[in-house]
Amino acid sequence: MIQLHVEPNTSAMSWEKFRATKPVFSIALDGYVYGGPKFQKRVVLPVSGPVREGEAPLPPMVIGPYANFNHHEEVDRLATRATCAQILMAIRQGFFDTFRNGYKDTIHVYVNDCDQDVCMAVFLLRHGAISGTVVNPILNRLVFMEDMLDTTAGAYPFPMDMEILQELAWTFKPYTDIRLSGGLSRRNANEFESVIELVEKRIEKTINGRGEREELQTDYDVIGGGSGWTMVEEKGAQARTAMFGKGIRAFVSVRERANGNYDYSIGRMSTFVPFDIPGILAVLNEAEGCGEDCWGGADTIGGSPRIAGSRLTPKEVENIINFYLTQTRH
Repeated sequence: MIQLHVEPNTSAMSWEKFRATKPVFSIALDGYVYGGPKFQKRVVLPVSGPVREGEAPLPPMVIGPYANFNHHEEVDRLATRATCAQILMAIRQGFFDTFRNGYKDTIHVYVNDCDQDVCMAVFLLRHGAISGTVVNPILNRLVFMEDMLDTTAGAYPFPMDMEILQELAWTFKPYTDIRLSGGLSRRNANEFESVIELVEKRIEKTINGRGEREELQTDYDVIGGGSGWTMVEEKGAQARTAMFGKGIRAFVSVRERANGNYDYSIGRMSTFVPFDIPGILAVLNEAEGCGEDCWGGADTIGGSPRIAGSRLTPKEVENIINFYLTQTRH
């Protein structure tokens, strides 16, 4: 049985803390645990030492299994599969031999987001019999497309007239709706779980040939930027596909929250584009004075603190980035 734990107000924790605080058979997805993919196998340690007369011997200590599937921090993003693609590969290479354990144990899956990658990964885990079948071309195609788009912050150069892009737009619409409406900033666990469940149902319809299509919404407004990068407000769910199609190779996307804070996404097509995202995230963290909930991400995509958002205005972010680029440009 898969038990999903949706915790949008939990900041990324360390691998050590995850193993110390979560039950065995626990899986972290897509940023719940900080750092790259990890696996702790199941270890049974016998309890040694004398047993008092009349007392039952202590049970052996069980450690693991635990797993972290992630492609955000401390990885080469372009060379690392998206979370859902990691899950698909793991399932097809014997993952449930360890994690199913004869159906005796509950598998605990922990997430703090409900984006496309998370939704697809949860679907694959909950539908192991389907995802374990290699001869499933529609599912394979969905995972491939999501892998490419998520890895590149939406910048993979798929032709805009590809029909599957409209299928993807329909499949993931519950998530893009809440993102564009600003609903993600509420960090409401019930809303996040509802999005995951709605997307799961749409994935199932799509792979069964009953999916629909949604016209791509590619509108965006340019509101600032600097040399080699552009600051935008995304109006449509597929704005990034259009942005990169029009020559934008690095961007900062802005969305204002109801409380006056901001959500920022920072992206570039690849590490070959000269826009130092790790360095930019570091100086923005310094300017923000963040604690555990901070600016973070990988070398091609990052963003503002997930829980609280950023207090920095778009103009302040623009100035900080441009000053940093001026100081580091050779």
